[in-house]
Amino acid sequence: MYKPSLRTIFLLISSTLTNIAVADQVVLDDGSMLKGTVKQVANGQLIMDTAFANEVTIDYARVSQITTDKKYLIELDSRDRIVGQLSVDNNGQAQLTNTAFGNVDIDPKNIKNVWATDATKPQILAVQQEYQDEIETIKADKEKEVEDIKTSYETAINALREERNRLRDPWSGSIAMGVTGASGNTNRFGAHGRGELNRETDAERMNLYMEINFQKEDGEQTANQKLAGLSLERDISEMWFARGSADFEIDEFEELDLRAIAAASLGRFFIREDDLKFKGFAGLGYRFESYSDGTKDKDPTGVLGYDIKYKMNSKLSLFHDLTYYPSFSSPGTNYLIVTNFGGEMPITEKEDWKLRASLRSKYNSQPAEDAETTDTTYQMNLVYDWE
Repeated sequence: MYKPSLRTIFLLISSTLTNIAVADQVVLDDGSMLKGTVKQVANGQLIMDTAFANEVTIDYARVSQITTDKKYLIELDSRDRIVGQLSVDNNGQAQLTNTAFGNVDIDPKNIKNVWATDATKPQILAVQQEYQDEIETIKADKEKEVEDIKTSYETAINALREERNRLRDPWSGSIAMGVTGASGNTNRFGAHGRGELNRETDAERMNLYMEINFQKEDGEQTANQKLAGLSLERDISEMWFARGSADFEIDEFEELDLRAIAAASLGRFFIREDDLKFKGFAGLGYRFESYSDGTKDKDPTGVLGYDIKYKMNSKLSLFHDLTYYPSFSSPGTNYLIVTNFGGEMPITEKEDWKLRASLRSKYNSQPAEDAETTDTTYQMNLVYDWE
Protein backbone atom coordinates (compact mmCIF):
# COMPACT_ATOMS: atom_id res chain seq x y z
CA MET A 1 0.00 0.00 0.00
CA TYR A 2 1.33 3.42 -1.02
CA LYS A 3 2.13 5.83 1.82
CA PRO A 4 2.70 9.53 0.93
CA SER A 5 5.98 10.93 2.15
CA LEU A 6 6.22 13.76 4.63
CA ARG A 7 7.47 16.04 1.81
CA THR A 8 4.36 15.30 -0.26
CA ILE A 9 2.05 16.06 2.67
CA PHE A 10 3.91 19.32 3.36
CA LEU A 11 3.60 20.40 -0.27
CA LEU A 12 -0.12 19.66 -0.29
CA ILE A 13 -0.69 21.63 2.92
CA SER A 14 1.42 24.52 1.63
CA SER A 15 -0.48 24.55 -1.66
CA THR A 16 -3.83 24.59 0.18
CA LEU A 17 -2.78 27.39 2.52
CA THR A 18 -1.43 29.38 -0.41
CA ASN A 19 -4.74 29.08 -2.28
CA ILE A 20 -6.65 30.15 0.83
CA ALA A 21 -4.36 33.10 1.44
CA VAL A 22 -4.52 34.36 -2.14
CA ALA A 23 -6.92 37.32 -2.29
CA ASP A 24 -7.21 40.78 -3.77
CA GLN A 25 -5.74 43.45 -1.55
CA VAL A 26 -6.45 47.18 -1.29
CA VAL A 27 -4.35 49.64 0.72
CA LEU A 28 -5.87 53.04 1.59
CA ASP A 29 -4.14 56.38 2.03
CA ASP A 30 -4.20 56.00 5.83
CA GLY A 31 -2.46 52.59 5.65
CA SER A 32 -5.65 50.56 6.20
CA MET A 33 -5.68 47.28 4.33
CA LEU A 34 -8.69 45.38 2.98
CA LYS A 35 -8.63 41.85 1.62
CA GLY A 36 -11.27 40.17 -0.43
CA THR A 37 -12.39 40.19 -4.05
CA VAL A 38 -12.46 43.37 -6.15
CA LYS A 39 -15.84 43.53 -7.92
CA GLN A 40 -15.28 46.68 -9.93
CA VAL A 41 -13.99 50.23 -10.06
CA ALA A 42 -16.42 52.68 -11.65
CA ASN A 43 -17.73 56.21 -11.19
CA GLY A 44 -15.03 57.04 -8.65
CA GLN A 45 -15.90 54.12 -6.36
CA LEU A 46 -14.32 50.74 -5.65
CA ILE A 47 -16.63 47.87 -4.73
CA MET A 48 -15.05 44.97 -2.88
CA ASP A 49 -16.47 41.75 -1.48
CA THR A 50 -14.92 41.10 1.94
CA ALA A 51 -15.24 38.24 4.39
CA PHE A 52 -15.96 40.50 7.39
CA ALA A 53 -18.46 42.94 5.91
CA ASN A 54 -19.65 41.34 2.69
CA GLU A 55 -19.77 44.00 -0.05
CA VAL A 56 -18.26 47.39 0.78
CA THR A 57 -17.93 50.58 -1.29
CA ILE A 58 -14.83 52.76 -1.00
CA ASP A 59 -14.03 56.18 -2.39
CA TYR A 60 -11.41 55.34 -5.03
CA ALA A 61 -9.55 58.62 -4.40
CA ARG A 62 -8.42 57.08 -1.08
CA VAL A 63 -6.86 53.98 -2.71
CA SER A 64 -3.04 54.00 -2.89
CA GLN A 65 -2.40 50.35 -3.91
CA ILE A 66 -4.33 47.46 -5.47
CA THR A 67 -3.20 43.90 -6.00
CA THR A 68 -5.34 41.18 -7.54
CA ASP A 69 -4.97 37.41 -7.86
CA LYS A 70 -6.44 37.28 -11.37
CA LYS A 71 -6.63 39.29 -14.53
CA TYR A 72 -9.07 42.21 -14.90
CA LEU A 73 -9.94 44.53 -17.75
CA ILE A 74 -8.47 47.91 -16.75
CA GLU A 75 -9.46 51.18 -18.43
CA LEU A 76 -7.18 54.19 -17.89
CA ASP A 77 -8.00 57.88 -17.97
CA SER A 78 -6.49 57.91 -21.49
CA ARG A 79 -9.30 55.53 -22.57
CA ASP A 80 -6.68 52.79 -23.16
CA ARG A 81 -7.83 49.32 -22.10
CA ILE A 82 -5.43 46.58 -20.92
CA VAL A 83 -6.13 43.06 -19.66
CA GLY A 84 -3.79 42.23 -16.83
CA GLN A 85 -3.24 41.55 -13.18
CA LEU A 86 -2.75 44.41 -10.73
CA SER A 87 0.34 44.05 -8.53
CA VAL A 88 3.06 45.95 -6.68
CA ASP A 89 6.79 45.20 -7.14
CA ASN A 90 9.43 45.11 -4.40
CA ASN A 91 10.04 48.85 -4.80
CA GLY A 92 6.35 49.66 -4.22
CA GLN A 93 5.70 50.44 -7.91
CA ALA A 94 2.19 49.62 -9.08
CA GLN A 95 2.20 47.42 -12.17
CA LEU A 96 0.02 45.55 -14.61
CA THR A 97 1.45 42.09 -15.01
CA ASN A 98 0.65 39.22 -17.35
CA THR A 99 -0.45 41.62 -20.08
CA ALA A 100 0.05 41.19 -23.80
CA PHE A 101 2.85 43.76 -23.47
CA GLY A 102 4.52 42.21 -20.46
CA ASN A 103 4.70 44.15 -17.21
CA VAL A 104 3.54 47.77 -17.39
CA ASP A 105 4.16 50.39 -14.70
CA ILE A 106 1.05 52.42 -13.88
CA ASP A 107 -0.20 55.00 -11.39
CA PRO A 108 -3.33 53.73 -9.57
CA LYS A 109 -4.70 57.28 -9.76
CA ASN A 110 -4.86 56.93 -13.56
CA ILE A 111 -7.15 53.89 -13.35
CA LYS A 112 -10.69 54.88 -14.32
CA ASN A 113 -12.54 51.55 -14.47
CA VAL A 114 -11.82 47.97 -13.47
CA TRP A 115 -14.10 45.03 -14.18
CA ALA A 116 -13.93 41.28 -14.69
CA THR A 117 -12.85 40.11 -18.14
CA ASP A 118 -16.05 38.06 -18.57
CA ALA A 119 -18.36 40.89 -17.33
CA THR A 120 -19.96 43.94 -18.97
CA LYS A 121 -18.52 47.37 -18.39
CA PRO A 122 -20.11 48.81 -15.19
CA GLN A 123 -21.34 51.97 -16.92
CA ILE A 124 -23.09 49.87 -19.53
CA LEU A 125 -24.63 47.76 -16.79
CA ALA A 126 -25.78 50.95 -15.05
CA VAL A 127 -27.37 52.23 -18.27
CA GLN A 128 -29.04 48.86 -18.84
CA GLN A 129 -30.32 48.83 -15.26
CA GLU A 130 -31.58 52.40 -15.58
CA TYR A 131 -33.30 51.48 -18.83
CA GLN A 132 -34.86 48.42 -17.20
CA ASP A 133 -35.99 50.47 -14.19
CA GLU A 134 -37.53 53.04 -16.53
CA ILE A 135 -39.36 50.28 -18.39
CA GLU A 136 -40.68 48.91 -15.08
CA THR A 137 -41.78 52.39 -14.02
CA ILE A 138 -43.56 53.00 -17.34
CA LYS A 139 -45.17 49.57 -17.07
CA ALA A 140 -46.36 50.29 -13.51
CA ASP A 141 -47.69 53.71 -14.59
CA LYS A 142 -49.55 52.15 -17.51
CA GLU A 143 -51.03 49.46 -15.27
CA LYS A 144 -52.18 52.14 -12.82
CA GLU A 145 -53.61 54.20 -15.68
CA VAL A 146 -55.50 51.16 -16.97
CA GLU A 147 -56.75 50.42 -13.45
CA ASP A 148 -57.89 54.05 -13.01
CA ILE A 149 -59.70 53.95 -16.36
CA LYS A 150 -61.32 50.66 -15.37
CA THR A 151 -62.41 52.10 -12.02
CA SER A 152 -63.81 55.24 -13.68
CA TYR A 153 -65.61 53.10 -16.23
CA GLU A 154 -67.16 50.89 -13.55
CA THR A 155 -68.20 53.96 -11.53
CA ALA A 156 -69.82 55.54 -14.59
CA ILE A 157 -71.58 52.28 -15.50
CA ASN A 158 -72.92 51.89 -11.94
CA ALA A 159 -74.16 55.49 -11.96
CA LEU A 160 -75.93 54.89 -15.29
CA ARG A 161 -77.46 51.69 -13.96
CA GLU A 162 -78.73 53.48 -10.86
CA GLU A 163 -80.15 56.25 -13.02
CA ARG A 164 -81.75 53.71 -15.35
CA ASN A 165 -83.31 51.87 -12.42
CA ARG A 166 -84.55 55.13 -10.93
CA LEU A 167 -86.12 56.19 -14.24
CA ARG A 168 -87.58 52.73 -14.74
CA ASP A 169 -89.28 52.83 -11.31
CA PRO A 170 -89.62 56.48 -10.21
CA TRP A 171 -91.92 55.62 -7.28
CA SER A 172 -90.80 55.53 -3.67
CA GLY A 173 -92.48 55.91 -0.32
CA SER A 174 -92.31 55.68 3.43
CA ILE A 175 -94.43 54.78 6.43
CA ALA A 176 -93.76 56.38 9.83
CA MET A 177 -95.26 55.07 13.07
CA GLY A 178 -94.99 56.19 16.67
CA VAL A 179 -96.69 55.38 19.99
CA THR A 180 -96.55 57.16 23.36
CA GLY A 181 -98.07 56.12 26.69
CA ALA A 182 -98.11 56.52 30.45
CA SER A 183 -99.82 54.81 33.38
CA GLY A 184 -100.14 55.48 37.09
CA ASN A 185 -101.13 58.98 38.19
CA THR A 186 -101.94 59.73 34.55
CA ASN A 187 -103.12 57.27 31.95
CA ARG A 188 -102.05 58.46 28.55
CA PHE A 189 -101.98 56.86 25.15
CA GLY A 190 -100.97 58.46 21.89
CA ALA A 191 -100.41 57.23 18.37
CA HIS A 192 -99.30 58.95 15.23
CA GLY A 193 -98.59 57.74 11.75
CA ARG A 194 -97.65 59.21 8.40
CA GLY A 195 -97.53 57.70 4.95
CA GLU A 196 -95.85 59.25 1.92
CA LEU A 197 -95.77 58.33 -1.74
CA ASN A 198 -93.24 60.00 -4.04
CA ARG A 199 -92.64 59.99 -7.76
CA GLU A 200 -89.48 61.63 -9.13
CA THR A 201 -88.11 61.82 -12.66
CA ASP A 202 -85.46 64.07 -14.19
CA ALA A 203 -87.89 66.96 -14.61
CA GLU A 204 -90.80 66.24 -12.25
CA ARG A 205 -91.41 65.59 -8.55
CA MET A 206 -94.71 64.54 -6.96
CA ASN A 207 -95.49 63.98 -3.27
CA LEU A 208 -98.62 62.57 -1.65
CA TYR A 209 -98.94 62.38 2.13
CA MET A 210 -101.42 61.50 4.85
CA GLU A 211 -100.88 61.93 8.60
CA ILE A 212 -102.94 61.10 11.70
CA ASN A 213 -102.25 62.19 15.29
CA PHE A 214 -104.38 60.76 18.11
CA GLN A 215 -104.07 61.01 21.90
CA LYS A 216 -106.12 60.13 24.97
CA GLU A 217 -105.46 61.14 28.57
CA ASP A 218 -107.37 59.69 31.53
CA GLY A 219 -110.07 58.42 29.17
CA GLU A 220 -110.56 61.76 27.45
CA GLN A 221 -109.45 62.50 23.93
CA THR A 222 -106.87 65.28 23.84
CA ALA A 223 -105.71 65.19 20.22
CA ASN A 224 -107.36 64.14 17.00
CA GLN A 225 -105.74 65.63 13.92
CA LYS A 226 -105.75 64.47 10.31
CA LEU A 227 -103.57 65.90 7.56
CA ALA A 228 -103.31 65.14 3.86
CA GLY A 229 -101.81 66.82 0.85
CA LEU A 230 -100.45 66.71 -2.67
CA SER A 231 -97.68 68.69 -4.36
CA LEU A 232 -96.37 68.59 -7.90
CA GLU A 233 -93.25 70.31 -9.25
CA ARG A 234 -92.17 70.44 -12.88
CA ASP A 235 -88.84 71.92 -13.94
CA ILE A 236 -88.82 74.87 -16.33
CA SER A 237 -85.02 74.98 -16.41
CA GLU A 238 -82.23 73.56 -14.31
CA MET A 239 -82.93 76.01 -11.46
CA TRP A 240 -86.55 77.18 -12.02
CA PHE A 241 -89.73 75.13 -11.61
CA ALA A 242 -93.53 75.49 -11.50
CA ARG A 243 -95.32 74.18 -8.42
CA GLY A 244 -98.89 73.26 -7.56
CA SER A 245 -100.09 72.07 -4.14
CA ALA A 246 -103.21 71.22 -2.15
CA ASP A 247 -103.22 70.68 1.63
CA PHE A 248 -106.08 69.51 3.84
CA GLU A 249 -106.45 69.47 7.64
CA ILE A 250 -109.05 68.36 10.18
CA ASP A 251 -108.43 69.13 13.85
CA GLU A 252 -111.17 68.40 16.38
CA PHE A 253 -109.48 70.32 19.22
CA GLU A 254 -108.97 73.37 17.05
CA GLU A 255 -112.70 73.03 16.23
CA LEU A 256 -111.63 72.80 12.59
CA ASP A 257 -113.90 70.69 10.42
CA LEU A 258 -111.79 71.32 7.31
CA ARG A 259 -109.03 73.57 6.14
CA ALA A 260 -108.16 73.33 2.44
CA ILE A 261 -105.47 75.39 0.74
CA ALA A 262 -104.77 75.13 -2.98
CA ALA A 263 -101.90 77.12 -4.48
CA ALA A 264 -99.89 77.58 -7.65
CA SER A 265 -96.44 79.10 -7.47
CA LEU A 266 -93.12 79.66 -9.19
CA GLY A 267 -90.06 78.18 -7.51
CA ARG A 268 -86.29 78.33 -7.77
CA PHE A 269 -83.45 76.09 -6.57
CA PHE A 270 -80.82 78.18 -4.81
CA ILE A 271 -78.70 75.07 -4.16
CA ARG A 272 -79.24 71.83 -6.05
CA GLU A 273 -76.60 69.29 -5.09
CA ASP A 274 -76.75 65.62 -4.15
CA ASP A 275 -76.31 66.27 -0.42
CA LEU A 276 -77.98 69.70 -0.16
CA LYS A 277 -81.13 71.03 -1.80
CA PHE A 278 -82.44 74.51 -0.96
CA LYS A 279 -85.40 75.92 -2.86
CA GLY A 280 -87.92 78.70 -2.45
CA PHE A 281 -91.31 79.41 -4.03
CA ALA A 282 -93.95 82.16 -4.20
CA GLY A 283 -97.42 82.28 -5.74
CA LEU A 284 -101.16 82.60 -5.30
CA GLY A 285 -103.79 80.32 -3.83
CA TYR A 286 -107.19 79.94 -2.23
CA ARG A 287 -107.90 79.08 1.42
CA PHE A 288 -111.13 77.56 2.71
CA GLU A 289 -111.82 76.99 6.42
CA SER A 290 -114.90 75.49 8.07
CA TYR A 291 -115.32 75.41 11.88
CA SER A 292 -117.56 73.41 14.22
CA ASP A 293 -119.64 76.47 15.11
CA GLY A 294 -120.68 76.84 11.47
CA THR A 295 -118.24 79.62 10.66
CA LYS A 296 -116.70 79.48 7.20
CA ASP A 297 -113.86 81.51 5.84
CA LYS A 298 -113.06 81.76 2.13
CA ASP A 299 -110.30 84.02 0.95
CA PRO A 300 -107.70 84.27 -1.80
CA THR A 301 -104.28 83.88 -0.31
CA GLY A 302 -100.67 84.27 -1.16
CA VAL A 303 -98.10 81.55 -0.67
CA LEU A 304 -94.43 82.09 0.15
CA GLY A 305 -92.04 79.45 1.44
CA TYR A 306 -88.82 77.50 1.30
CA ASP A 307 -87.70 73.89 1.66
CA ILE A 308 -84.28 72.56 2.75
CA LYS A 309 -83.02 68.99 2.69
CA TYR A 310 -79.45 68.36 3.90
CA LYS A 311 -77.64 65.03 4.07
CA MET A 312 -74.92 65.71 6.63
CA ASN A 313 -73.31 62.28 6.28
CA SER A 314 -74.24 58.66 5.69
CA LYS A 315 -75.90 58.51 9.12
CA LEU A 316 -77.86 61.74 9.48
CA SER A 317 -80.20 63.75 7.24
CA LEU A 318 -81.98 66.98 8.21
CA PHE A 319 -85.06 68.69 6.75
CA HIS A 320 -86.75 72.03 7.31
CA ASP A 321 -89.54 73.84 5.50
CA LEU A 322 -91.69 76.90 6.14
CA THR A 323 -94.77 78.14 4.28
CA TYR A 324 -96.53 81.47 4.85
CA TYR A 325 -100.15 81.96 3.71
CA PRO A 326 -101.26 85.65 3.98
CA SER A 327 -104.89 86.51 3.30
CA PHE A 328 -105.45 88.95 0.44
CA SER A 329 -108.15 90.82 2.39
CA SER A 330 -105.98 91.46 5.48
CA PRO A 331 -102.45 90.03 5.07
CA GLY A 332 -101.16 91.73 8.22
CA THR A 333 -103.77 90.27 10.58
CA ASN A 334 -105.06 87.14 8.87
CA TYR A 335 -102.38 84.65 7.94
CA LEU A 336 -101.19 81.11 8.55
CA ILE A 337 -97.59 79.91 9.02
CA VAL A 338 -96.70 76.21 8.89
CA THR A 339 -93.18 74.94 9.55
CA ASN A 340 -91.57 71.52 9.92
CA PHE A 341 -88.12 70.66 11.24
CA GLY A 342 -86.49 67.30 11.92
CA GLY A 343 -83.92 64.68 11.13
CA GLU A 344 -83.67 60.98 10.48
CA MET A 345 -81.01 58.32 10.93
CA PRO A 346 -80.85 54.80 9.41
CA ILE A 347 -80.76 51.90 11.87
CA THR A 348 -80.22 49.05 9.40
CA GLU A 349 -77.46 48.33 6.91
CA LYS A 350 -79.82 48.66 3.92
CA GLU A 351 -81.04 52.00 5.35
CA ASP A 352 -84.68 51.01 4.81
CA TRP A 353 -85.52 51.34 8.53
CA LYS A 354 -84.87 54.71 10.16
CA LEU A 355 -85.57 56.77 13.24
CA ARG A 356 -87.15 60.16 12.59
CA ALA A 357 -87.55 63.02 15.05
CA SER A 358 -89.64 65.98 13.96
CA LEU A 359 -91.36 69.12 15.15
CA ARG A 360 -94.40 70.60 13.37
CA SER A 361 -95.58 74.06 14.30
CA LYS A 362 -98.60 75.91 12.98
CA TYR A 363 -99.41 79.53 13.76
CA ASN A 364 -102.93 80.82 12.96
CA SER A 365 -103.32 84.56 13.55
CA GLN A 366 -107.14 84.19 13.76
CA PRO A 367 -107.89 80.84 15.45
CA ALA A 368 -111.33 79.62 16.45
CA GLU A 369 -112.74 80.72 19.79
CA ASP A 370 -111.01 78.95 22.73
CA ALA A 371 -108.23 77.71 20.40
CA GLU A 372 -104.57 78.65 20.71
CA THR A 373 -102.79 80.59 17.98
CA THR A 374 -99.85 78.17 18.02
CA ASP A 375 -100.18 74.41 17.69
CA THR A 376 -96.94 72.44 18.04
CA THR A 377 -96.48 68.70 17.61
CA TYR A 378 -93.35 66.73 18.60
CA GLN A 379 -92.84 63.26 17.19
CA MET A 380 -90.36 60.39 17.36
CA ASN A 381 -91.20 57.79 14.71
CA LEU A 382 -89.95 54.51 13.34
CA VAL A 383 -89.85 54.86 9.56
CA TYR A 384 -89.77 52.29 6.79
CA ASP A 385 -88.59 53.56 3.38
CA TRP A 386 -88.86 51.76 0.07
CA GLU A 387 -87.71 52.63 -3.40
